[in-house]
Amino acid sequence: MLSTSEIVLEYVCPLLGCIAANLMFAAPFKDVRRAVSRGTLGILNPTPWAVMTGNCCGWVAYSYLIQNQFVFWANAPGFILSVWLNMAAVKLQYSDRMSTAMRSSFVQLLDSNRRSFVMRPSEQVALDSEVEKRNNEDDDKRIYNQLNATTQSFEGLRKMAFDIAVLSEAPAPHEKVVMVFVTIWVAVISMICFLNLENRQRELIVGITVNINVCLFYGAPLSTIFEVLKKSDSTSIHRRTMAMNTTNACFWTAFGLGTKDYFILVPNGIGAVLGFVQMILCVVIPSEERRQLEEAGVVTDLELSAGGMNDVDNVGLGSSCPTASSKSQ
Repeated sequence: MLSTSEIVLEYVCPLLGCIAANLMFAAPFKDVRRAVSRGTLGILNPTPWAVMTGNCCGWVAYSYLIQNQFVFWANAPGFILSVWLNMAAVKLQYSDRMSTAMRSSFVQLLDSNRRSFVMRPSEQVALDSEVEKRNNEDDDKRIYNQLNATTQSFEGLRKMAFDIAVLSEAPAPHEKVVMVFVTIWVAVISMICFLNLENRQRELIVGITVNINVCLFYGAPLSTIFEVLKKSDSTSIHRRTMAMNTTNACFWTAFGLGTKDYFILVPNGIGAVLGFVQMILCVVIPSEERRQLEEAGVVTDLELSAGGMNDVDNVGLGSSCPTASSKSQ
């Protein structure tokens, strides 16, 4: 017969953690769809999505080894979603590069053929009628040269568009970041599958690797904390995401404590501590924008406490349920 504490720590907490983890992974979905509809990545930072792929892949592998469905369902949906997020990021990076190159080349073309683009359609008709009316050879030659220059300019524009769209390079730096994490995890999974190892050894390899993956992401909340202390402005902390991340980390910390799984306990414990530190900073150091609004009497204390800027945050990547940064991108 399980005790109440065992039921809470080993079943209730991880169940709530699964829900919190998937809500956290889905946080950038709406903003990415909006970016895709606009055709530009804008201010979104796609790097956490590559880390998310490695993180979720590692914890899914770990869930197989320890045969725990809570860990699996906290990360499997996030892994699938991360594939879409990364594909969208690469596509949008390419779109941004193409748009920039097209604008730059078009401006250069207009500048180099400034005189040729002076004629408008109505002026073109006037010139055609002038050719019919005048038999003067010099005038006909001048008009012909103008028309020829215009034709050449538009031909240059067509060639420029073709060169940019077909012949130019298509750099998308994010794909390299994704490939690094995918390669690492393919190597790790191949090693634990093909080497003659005991199950505990496999758990150690995957657990250590996924925690290293988590450490790569801890720079984000730490940098946010230092930025807030330096500027005395907590604007860079997204309140709602911070609250979700901290709650999520607490659930998985409790689960790791109940199951004595330190690979789950340690990273989420650190994530929970960082979350509480950011909460304290939000209370002690209000954001500059809200301070100004409060002084102007535009918002009430209740509205201020609701908090949260409408931006996109680094998706939580801390552990089986991700402990994440609350730094806006």
